[in-house]
Amino acid sequence: MMNFLRKHMRKIFIVTVIAFLAGTFMGGGAYLFGPAKDFDAAVKVNGSKITMKFFSSLYNSSLNMYRNTAKEELSPQQLEELKFRTVQALVQDELFYQQSLKYKILVSDTELRNDIQNSALFRNAKKDFDPNIYYAFLNSIKMSPKDYENFRRKQISGEKLKLLLASAVKVSDSEFKEASSAAGADISRDTLLRTKGNALLNEWFAEVLSRSNIVTNDKFLRQI
Repeated sequence: MMNFLRKHMRKIFIVTVIAFLAGTFMGGGAYLFGPAKDFDAAVKVNGSKITMKFFSSLYNSSLNMYRNTAKEELSPQQLEELKFRTVQALVQDELFYQQSLKYKILVSDTELRNDIQNSALFRNAKKDFDPNIYYAFLNSIKMSPKDYENFRRKQISGEKLKLLLASAVKVSDSEFKEASSAAGADISRDTLLRTKGNALLNEWFAEVLSRSNIVTNDKFLRQI
């Protein structure tokens, strides 16, 4: 399991909004693969525990979604990669959440409620939020409302932080002119802004990751 993870350290790091390169793992050796001290922890991120139960819920949810879409079973290697990607996504969400706390970013109950009620996942045929669909979904992934809502609150906090950091990125007229000339074709200012924002966010996240201590529970991950 761990050999597979190390082998794929340079693969694209899954994110909700912005794609960061897995090469950022190289700075400082952020991942310390080894047995977590807490037996019920699948992963620990700077001391914050992601439980085995929570990891299993998300992993099995992703696995079922693939099976329903592809109508086929994953190969052993694909299953290992799915574990790796699930770990990546959870680690990333937790790191962004931890950083959002430093920026004093909060998610109100109203924001959380609107996020859930506006999700297409939980709408009925009339496009209205349906509590029955919501609870059926939670039951299917074996997750309590409290755990799921805490999960979404963390994700929203991270998304707000990404938007905050991206809002500080500007493109000067000289930069736009130089980029347009170098591209040899028309390039929009929005495209250049997104490219510059991604690069700066990638660099920022690499620095955060290099200072982080992330420990995986090898024995648990091998058993899944």
